[in-house]
Amino acid sequence: MNDNLFNKFLKFSYGSWVGLLLGLVTTMIVTRIISPSDLGKASMFDVFIQVGMILTIFGTDQAFVRFFYEEHKDHRGTLLFNTLRIPILTTLVLISIIFYFYRPITVFLFEAESLPMAFVLAAGILVQILLRFGQLVIRMQQKGNLYSLLQIFQKIFNLFFIGSLLYLMGAGFEVLIFSKLFTLIVLVVIAIYFGKNYWNISYCNRKGAMHSQKDILKYGAPFVLTIFISWLFEAFDKIALRNWSTFEELGLYSAAMRLVALVLVVRTTFSTFWTPIAYERFEERPDDKKFFWAISILVSYVMFFVAIVSIISKDLIVVLLGNNYSTAATIMPFLVFMPIFYTISETTVIGINFYKKINWHIFIAGISCVFNIMGNWLLVPSYGALGASIATAFSYVIFFTLRTHISLLYYKVNYPLVRIYLMVVVVSVYAFISINIESILGNVTIGFLSLFVLTSVFYKDIISILRNRNELLDNK
Repeated sequence: MNDNLFNKFLKFSYGSWVGLLLGLVTTMIVTRIISPSDLGKASMFDVFIQVGMILTIFGTDQAFVRFFYEEHKDHRGTLLFNTLRIPILTTLVLISIIFYFYRPITVFLFEAESLPMAFVLAAGILVQILLRFGQLVIRMQQKGNLYSLLQIFQKIFNLFFIGSLLYLMGAGFEVLIFSKLFTLIVLVVIAIYFGKNYWNISYCNRKGAMHSQKDILKYGAPFVLTIFISWLFEAFDKIALRNWSTFEELGLYSAAMRLVALVLVVRTTFSTFWTPIAYERFEERPDDKKFFWAISILVSYVMFFVAIVSIISKDLIVVLLGNNYSTAATIMPFLVFMPIFYTISETTVIGINFYKKINWHIFIAGISCVFNIMGNWLLVPSYGALGASIATAFSYVIFFTLRTHISLLYYKVNYPLVRIYLMVVVVSVYAFISINIESILGNVTIGFLSLFVLTSVFYKDIISILRNRNELLDNK
């Protein structure tokens, strides 16, 4: 008998919450020792390995997720190795390009040419790909406890390596980059060890899998453009700050992102937990639309609640960052829009995913990206990191809207759209007030009024879901 949804969510989530606490400790250390400019350079390393992974993985991770439950249990290891062949080849190509063009690449990222940093970039991309598949193996088996332990290990090892490297190397952006690389390597070893039944090399040449490499490539290839545009959409704020502002503004922006850690934890945890649950539910009960309605209600309420609480707490949380990062408090309010609308849209985009209408993702990401680029182009030169946060926030509203309404063409669910858009207005007004108000008491008072509106809007549906939770939310 399967665990119920709440127990599964707890298993997938506790690692993120423990990781949040460890991450706050790490943030307190980093922002008191590393300058905003160096933090900005370290964030460019993250941006680079993210785009590197997107280009080299070639959508095969999406194919692995989509085909996992369709594949016979005895052949899922073969499916894993079939999906890995393509990204390994493309990674070798990209590594060659990195070394050939290492001078302009490292100058753009770190303001200095460096062959050793090119090695680090190449290693970062390769290890990130292996970790991606290692986590997917655990995630698709719905092993929540193991997945949470990986999250905790990530924060522990990152903190350990940062402390060790600060002692050995002194303060500098290289400390953050090397600590991330070493942490990724350790996590890959752990993930492969605990998923060794799938990583057995004998699967490499074994036949009999339902899905061939051709099937994987056919399904995954369209995701390359989609995911790249999605990455550009998500990362253009940092690129804009690198081009039209300073590394210091980029560092402040990165620090402000750490202030929305609570919302980001909820986003990451839910997305990890939700993907296999949604596909499994649709395979078993395709007509059970009340389940998806109930999930959208609960997720919308929780995400808006956590976002408002984060804005309420911004002046208290910023104390963790130190005096050099005090400006981050004014950047933070609009950053909550990113995880809010991404997470809610994960519950409303299901029609596109269930019916494999993946070309729509290209259109959605493309339109959202255009709005993001235009907004950053207009606002970043004048307002720096604050302008980037506002532009990115409202492009995510566009992203949510497109995902939802296109999904409804294929799978009609009675989502609470009127209430969601009402809360968009409420949180937007609160965010504008929060960045201009000097009184902490005033900020807290308006925040609690926003929470009252939120609870009033969703109260009846939440009570109904809780009363009928066994019927609506059981996963047996």
